Amino acid sequence: MFTHRVGRFWWVATAAVFSLSLVGCGGGDEAAPPGGASIQVDSTADTTARDGVVTLREALLLATGGLPAQGLDVSEADNVEGVPGTTSGDVITFDRAIFPPSQSATIALASALPALSSGGDTINAAGAGVIVGGGSRAFDCLVITSAKNTVSGLQVRECKIGVLLEAGATENTIGGALEGQGNVLAASETGLRVATEASGNLVEGNRVGADRPGGTADANEIGVFVGGRENSIGGGNVVSGNERVGVTVAGSGNVVSGNYIGTDPSGSVAVPNGIEGIWVAGQGNTVGGSTAAERNVISGNGLFGINVSGSGATGNVVKGNYIGVDATGQKGLGNRNGVGVSFGAQNNVIGGVEKGEGNVISGNSVGVLLRDTGTTGNAFQGNRIGMEAVGEEPLPNGTGISILGGAQKNTFGGIAKGERNIISANAIGVLVDGGSTTGHTIRGNAIFSNSGAGIEVRDGGNGGLSPPVVTDLGPVRGSACAGCTVDIYSDGEDEGQTYEGSAVAGPDGAFEADVDADGPNVTATATDANGSTSPFSQPLAVPR
Repeated sequence: MFTHRVGRFWWVATAAVFSLSLVGCGGGDEAAPPGGASIQVDSTADTTARDGVVTLREALLLATGGLPAQGLDVSEADNVEGVPGTTSGDVITFDRAIFPPSQSATIALASALPALSSGGDTINAAGAGVIVGGGSRAFDCLVITSAKNTVSGLQVRECKIGVLLEAGATENTIGGALEGQGNVLAASETGLRVATEASGNLVEGNRVGADRPGGTADANEIGVFVGGRENSIGGGNVVSGNERVGVTVAGSGNVVSGNYIGTDPSGSVAVPNGIEGIWVAGQGNTVGGSTAAERNVISGNGLFGINVSGSGATGNVVKGNYIGVDATGQKGLGNRNGVGVSFGAQNNVIGGVEKGEGNVISGNSVGVLLRDTGTTGNAFQGNRIGMEAVGEEPLPNGTGISILGGAQKNTFGGIAKGERNIISANAIGVLVDGGSTTGHTIRGNAIFSNSGAGIEVRDGGNGGLSPPVVTDLGPVRGSACAGCTVDIYSDGEDEGQTYEGSAVAGPDGAFEADVDADGPNVTATATDANGSTSPFSQPLAVPR
């Protein structure tokens, strides 16, 4: 029997048995966590040889039980404090002399790393310069199949999938809220994928598709794909510069909030995702929130800021975001289309009636594009479309809202508190186009100062419903389609800035609304039994 003291350990050996026990602590970046071990990586190699250094591959094997600590040589053992393995929560750190933060060093992988499979482990590269490189995008670089792990401070690139959360991956944290904890996930087919069976994970503070400063594209094809449920993509992620989609949400009950999607970290410079900033294809997900911290800045993207699309896209809420404007909400940073709702998406809410829930959708070529057969039951409430976030300054879209392609029975605004949208300063306020595009209810909104029509129907849109005729004021009288609901507005020109009240036209089309409209002009719209709303009537001036 012999004993040998090396660094932080007493090694005790017999002819057949080695045992390792902690008796003190020495140097190193991080002490062993309670009940766990601290393992320091001090090599850029991707080997498992007994060669006096600990590689990242070996550290992961130690933490997950694939490499017994007793198998290390003396120099390797000096990088381990505590007893690692499947029953402990271990922390993997990196020697900054090998991985200096000012000049990152690359671990060139020959194959996928061992999965984080035992739970409760941490890879902490914060404050070090660590690049994990897959080289040819042939394999998934880092896979997590267990719970309550943390991965922070890494740069993971050139992988098939940079970080993959598989079945069993729950309550993991990818990134972190503190400086240096965010990962850079770049130059891969997919930066981060949360599989269908993965739930309750947090992704925050990362750069996905951009470099570490966040201002230059380092593109993945897809930034983040979320197929699971009740995951949170939020808290300062910059998901920008990806070739196709920034964030795809295909699962249910997920939250995407507090991110910069298509911009740099200041939210003032476009770093576009090529197609969509966010694509929502699942059910019951939330994008944004009612507070400034929950707000996403979704701007500068190639085709859509956010696209809620597909027959599986139901019951989602998009609220409180800046879409097409910078982080101040006062300057344009447009997407081609701000918000898309399409290809059979149903019963989604864009905006909301409570304080902070409305989106600012301004500065885009088209603010809202709603289209396609089967796209129905969606509600747009409380949004500012064509104006800055605060005050009354214009920040126009080309068209505020464009509805076409056979979409039916969607709602824009309403007459209850908080339901109205402000639709102003656009080339056209609302356009309803095509004979199969019907049943779109446009009521109670503040539609004004658009350079073209406030509401325009083309080629039989909304059934080609004719506007009312206003003939008298105090009370407001006129004629409309029989049985239609007539909404009365005051406006400075020929739109509808202020909703004043409603009446129902009789069988002969006559209506009378007991409202005292302020003017200076009074206009009206009609909405029929199918929910189709007409353009505004010709204005009638209030006598002075």
